[in-house]
Amino acid sequence: MLRRIVRHAEYLTFHHAAVTCRLPHFTVPVLAEDEPSFAYGITIMSKIGNAVRRNRLKRRLKCWFYTNREVLPAGKKIILIARAGATQLSWEDVCREMSELMTLLNNEN
Repeated sequence: MLRRIVRHAEYLTFHHAAVTCRLPHFTVPVLAEDEPSFAYGITIMSKIGNAVRRNRLKRRLKCWFYTNREVLPAGKKIILIARAGATQLSWEDVCREMSELMTLLNNEN
């Protein structure tokens, strides 16, 4: 099951994440999920790009998670924190980085 993290209180739990994956355009703290589901949140600061570019990136990330539900590792919670240049990514670049992230998460056990 796929779940989006939207509550601020749940975002605050990531401040003390023991595991953090670093990708070229994202920093991803990882926590264990109590339920056998996968939860994700997206954080993009306003200094990364204008609203149009930030929202486009959010839509692309949500679409990737929705279309790739079968490869998501159960029992994990992540927050994607966009870094400089993330709003410039094409759809193919987003797919490549998210696939790399799933490889890291699946090998983390």
